[in-house]
Amino acid sequence: MDIKKRILENLTETQKYTLLLLSANNYEPVKGKLWFQKELFLLAKNSDELAEQTDFEADFMGPYSESAEEELEQLEFAKVVEKEGNKLKLTDLGKDITKILEKNSSEEEKEMIEDFKAELNDLTEDELLGFIYFTFPEMTKESIKIQKIKPKRKNIALSLYAKSKISLGKALEIAEMNIDNFIKEAKLKGIQVYS
Repeated sequence: MDIKKRILENLTETQKYTLLLLSANNYEPVKGKLWFQKELFLLAKNSDELAEQTDFEADFMGPYSESAEEELEQLEFAKVVEKEGNKLKLTDLGKDITKILEKNSSEEEKEMIEDFKAELNDLTEDELLGFIYFTFPEMTKESIKIQKIKPKRKNIALSLYAKSKISLGKALEIAEMNIDNFIKEAKLKGIQVYS
């Protein structure tokens, strides 16, 4: 049996999503393991089977799945995924396997994966953690970073809003500000607010 077929037949749901995530947006590498965990966490919020397999828990850096970490290591061991510095990307073998996977995935599923990757992959660590922490506060109870992130919440909200990553309503929620104060702060930073 050829290696691609064997790997494909043994892929778990977590590994399928991992490969689709790494192939999304023209094979753009995932920025690092922290980004991988958070992007997969958002995907698990939209897939019951993935949520069941990954079983994300509140951890030192917010939502974390030990099983997702192990499944990623298996993909690295199988030479399907590789690290380039901190970035995670598909190998040529990984790309070949993912092309087959993509044919069996719905357009809706591929679009969702692309959207979440585009949303989070270019964020700084503070922006990433701020977005996740203030959207899913239940995932912060073990966090070692929450106390460092809380004082930055206004600037994180302004930055995410300026990058068009979040709506005005979400920015107000993250910043814990009313609209008038947020608009004043945004103007000081040269950020246009559309209400």
